[in-house]
Amino acid sequence: MKIMIVDDEVIIRDGLATVIDWKQLGFHFLEPAESAEEALERLPVEKPDLLLTDIRMEEMDGLTLAAEAKALMPDLEIIVLTGYDDFAYMQQAIRNDVSDYLLKTSRPGDIIQAVLRAAQRIRSKWEASSKVHQKEKEIRKHWFEKLLAGDTGLDLQMAEENVPFFKGAQTGIQSRFQAVMIKAEGWGDGSGSGPLLQFAVENMLREIMDCETLAGKPYLTAVIRHDGGSLEEERYRECFPVIEKLLKCTLYCAAGLSVTAVEELSVSYKQAVQATKYWEMFTHERILSYSMIARRKGWKTVCSRQEEAELSQLLTANDSIRLNQWISTRVSEQLDHPEVTYESYSSYIQSLALAGFRWLERMAAETDALKDGVSDYSTIGSSGDAAMRDKLEQYLETVMTTYHVSVSKGPSAYVQQAIAYIRQNIGSGKLSLQQAAQYVHLHPGHFSEVFKRVTGTTFGDYLIQEKLELAKEMLMDPSVKISEIARAVGYEDVKYFSQQFKRYHAQTPSEYREELTGK
Repeated sequence: MKIMIVDDEVIIRDGLATVIDWKQLGFHFLEPAESAEEALERLPVEKPDLLLTDIRMEEMDGLTLAAEAKALMPDLEIIVLTGYDDFAYMQQAIRNDVSDYLLKTSRPGDIIQAVLRAAQRIRSKWEASSKVHQKEKEIRKHWFEKLLAGDTGLDLQMAEENVPFFKGAQTGIQSRFQAVMIKAEGWGDGSGSGPLLQFAVENMLREIMDCETLAGKPYLTAVIRHDGGSLEEERYRECFPVIEKLLKCTLYCAAGLSVTAVEELSVSYKQAVQATKYWEMFTHERILSYSMIARRKGWKTVCSRQEEAELSQLLTANDSIRLNQWISTRVSEQLDHPEVTYESYSSYIQSLALAGFRWLERMAAETDALKDGVSDYSTIGSSGDAAMRDKLEQYLETVMTTYHVSVSKGPSAYVQQAIAYIRQNIGSGKLSLQQAAQYVHLHPGHFSEVFKRVTGTTFGDYLIQEKLELAKEMLMDPSVKISEIARAVGYEDVKYFSQQFKRYHAQTPSEYREELTGK
């Protein structure tokens, strides 16, 4: 793709020629023209695809040049540069079918983006005008996708014929292939900025590295060929800053392990896709290799009862700052663990969201409509537009706000707050009616009446039931001694604990465990 600059000011011509690395952007840079007349003489011979011209020049101006150049070469893309922010010029430029209008004060990054938009249009015209080229492109994409997918019925010889990059590839140690996924950011959130930036990165990557690429959402897929002496990660750390500097963007790379045979490429591709999930977890790592995560076994996937109790206390307190600090600490503990995997991390995040929903269920037991108004917690443990941590914070904030705005009024609210307090302090032998009443700022006598009216049982009986329900959960683990369970739920006397358990459940703790676990 050829570009010609037209400007009668030598400082502008030289500046545009040297400030931007046109070759790395995929352009053949023609000798700049010093006037519109010179440009018109050279157009039929040199046939540029893109003209970058000043508007105000001696003799013929840029807009006249644009009109005459279009008459000679209808598919020519033209970008005009001017030192004057004049709406009349813009109107005339539009009438002359100019592709873009930029001020000379524009940053190099703005000029690059304008040029790349024009390059996209040029390539689209080429492909549209050549049905053969378009068909070849579709066939190449089809076979490349089949290679990446590891299609079991794949005709490898046919695939190599239709994807020239792999044709005649050596399968020894001197020729290795590695699938990588590349995410590019930094050109804003506009609907067209993402594809344009990916197009620009793809062009530069093809110039810098021996590769085959496949553009798509949300990442650019590339297969890189490495020779026997190259170290993959070092090559990325060398070439990516070059692309980032020129395009003013930030790149993230997730790489599978390199393979020595084309038919093994799907393994590397699947590993690269798996590695992309870890971008969210390891934000300080811009180049992630599957080798960094392959041996991880996973860590805890469910929050503990203690963590659930702490969360309930924070949600009840309606304290957003402390809640977010607590979430940050829990997440950091997960991410700092050397065995954590994406799957265990996402499961743990989802368990915290579930704990928040359970709190709302307890606190708003009588208001089903309120729970129905809170989104499904099961979507929290998957990545999307927002990071899982951000989603979790937003979800728990919604749960907390929903309750405190809509429910925390009247005697029922005091009782639900007291129930949350009981569950948070269930193992304390000193937990009493007086403590619970003080927590909700009510007189013990009045609190006792309200509690029985709302729950249908006395505070003392409710406390025993909660302790024994927790004991039933703990008895499911045969490794925990009954004496330890008794102390955990607030009973120092194991014999008294057994009596209470049998009174409510018609079995001793040992009998209950044996029936449940067979041990």
